[in-house]
Amino acid sequence: MSPVPRRTRRLLAEVTPIPSAVDLSLHFEGLAHPTRIKIVERLAATMEMRVSELAEMCKVSQPRMSWHLRTLRRANVISTRREGREVFCRLDREAIAAHLRSFVRLVANGKATRAAGVPGGEASPAGEVDLQQLINEVSR
Repeated sequence: MSPVPRRTRRLLAEVTPIPSAVDLSLHFEGLAHPTRIKIVERLAATMEMRVSELAEMCKVSQPRMSWHLRTLRRANVISTRREGREVFCRLDREAIAAHLRSFVRLVANGKATRAAGVPGGEASPAGEVDLQQLINEVSR
């Protein structure tokens, strides 16, 4: 069987990007602050918000809010658009779902490894969250 040409691999990667370990760490690092969690929670409840509204809601200065939003944008958690002098933010649900799918694969591989007899115990179905259902809900 011949190997897949480099150009074909690149095109496939563009169509179905799989977040790398670095992407995953940046994504979850972007969520590692209570203010950024508040921002995500608020944006999840609305379609989009002005940066000034988010700053007021979180009780932080405009420069501090811009710093948090830049961190979330780099982590592929939000996207922004400019309309005149106003900047609007929204959740990047597709990117969040892609990172969750990648994380689920990572966790599922660990469960498969444990079930195969690798030290660390067997996978326990009791108390497990239906991760696919979670991903589907985030994607909406």
